[in-house]
Amino acid sequence: MTCAADNSINGYWGYGGYGKALALALLLSCLALVSVNAAPQPTGVRNSAGPRRLSEKQLRQTQDSLRHKSGFMELGFDAQGWLTLGNRQRIRGGSATARALLIAAVESGNLYQLESHESSPEVAFARIYESATWVIGATGQRLDIYQVQIDFADFDCLQGARQAKAALDLGLSLLHELVHGVLKLQDPQGEPDQIGECDAHVNQMRRELQLPERLYYHPHITVARTSEGRRIVNASLVFVERTAANAQPSAKYRLYWLPSQVSPNANNIAGLQQGTLAPRRR
Repeated sequence: MTCAADNSINGYWGYGGYGKALALALLLSCLALVSVNAAPQPTGVRNSAGPRRLSEKQLRQTQDSLRHKSGFMELGFDAQGWLTLGNRQRIRGGSATARALLIAAVESGNLYQLESHESSPEVAFARIYESATWVIGATGQRLDIYQVQIDFADFDCLQGARQAKAALDLGLSLLHELVHGVLKLQDPQGEPDQIGECDAHVNQMRRELQLPERLYYHPHITVARTSEGRRIVNASLVFVERTAANAQPSAKYRLYWLPSQVSPNANNIAGLQQGTLAPRRR
């Protein structure tokens, strides 16, 4: 099951797009239901053991960002690549909502494998993909296996305010995907001005981190033409500061990127360009 990205930008609607695109993704992925006569399988969050496993540098980046977002001072990856939280009483800052999500993920009965998809034309920042389900024959235990696909290069393509970049960084993008996988919250299915239940949850983390909130899920798309007639597509998102929940914004910050550099084939970007999704109203 393909679900996508935090980052709105991803177009599989994070876990939210249960529509034709998701049905197609389900068909193409041929989700495997495997009966296994074995002891219970390890679960939680880990670095992939396959060819797309995160490098040591990428693991450090992920660890540092998740430590900052959660406040777990001992959060890290062990020698086998498993995410561990350490002493959960050792906290410095961070978001209580992010901590609760990470605890639920590492204690989950499912497996979340982190993969690096550098410069992928489909993965915008991050997305989550359900690849298989195992049923343990002796116990009937059901284990869903997810790939959390991260395009680290995409974050270097963002332009705009420092505050907005901090609100759409590696850690929050990964947490967005875990909200999809663990809590099963969805992104809006084509409504251009909606935030969706997944990013509403992530916005709670942003408030606790004193970061601006994401105003809507789908990016705003503009198309310009050069003097040579070349078509240039730009995408943007708005983040806002509020003095209290549901208050009027006191400040706005905008992020920009070129879809040609950041996942031109991501579903919602392609849909907006092709007219199958309505553009966000100004």
